[in-house]
Amino acid sequence: MRYGVLNAPAHFDVHQSGTVSNMGTQGSMYDNLIRRNPLDSGQTIIPDLAHSWEIAKDGKTYTFHLRKGVVFHDGAELTSADVKATFDRIRKPPKGVSIPRTPLFSTVSDITTPDKYTVQFKLSESRPVSFMMGAFASGWNIIVRKKTLEDNNYSLRDIKDYPGTGPFRSVKRVDKEVWVMERHKDYWNEGLPYLDGVEFYHLAPFSPELGRALLGGKLDYARLLDPVSAKKVKETEGMDSTAYFQSVIQAVWINNAKKPFDDP
Repeated sequence: MRYGVLNAPAHFDVHQSGTVSNMGTQGSMYDNLIRRNPLDSGQTIIPDLAHSWEIAKDGKTYTFHLRKGVVFHDGAELTSADVKATFDRIRKPPKGVSIPRTPLFSTVSDITTPDKYTVQFKLSESRPVSFMMGAFASGWNIIVRKKTLEDNNYSLRDIKDYPGTGPFRSVKRVDKEVWVMERHKDYWNEGLPYLDGVEFYHLAPFSPELGRALLGGKLDYARLLDPVSAKKVKETEGMDSTAYFQSVIQAVWINNAKKPFDDP
């Protein structure tokens, strides 16, 4: 599938990011502990790398049970040590690392690994279950290898294809042009992915270039079309477009050091 999406990120550390420049492409290479259900627009939370979980009655202990036999793209098996290392870094980032979702885990006082496939989160005080489960299920909280973090001094900003457990793995990337990925043949979710590969083409959101590439048949799918292109797509036989609500901040900063914006 040829996909047109912004993918010229300032760095490659998904945990430290908050933009589709990272998630739009890298999200396909990784899995979460748990995730939001794509079949009901994320209204419910479903298993991902954890197949089941228990929550203590006092709301202070969350225990997750991992799938067995899950392997990273480099062949290493996923274990509870990887999940612990991932969330330890998210909740308490090392010096020089800034993770926007750290505050979500402010009450997590300890993370333990009773065995190879069990990870336990202990809270200093309870939080609403919906809040904590939503925090764990955030798409940005991808699970990475403990060794990957250790080998790179706990910052992945300059590492473009660190191993994940996701349905696709990186083949090559041409900066500001294309990111080519292939099917992860050992993906744990049997029967998935359906695609043999994805080619992510870097095209600016709402740009005429993005719309032209889709309408010209150079792309199969595009995200953030300009309104004119979206209208033309709907009028084109065999094509369709849709609009959907998204939680996002779009902002414009005014340079108030220059006229006329220097005058309140």
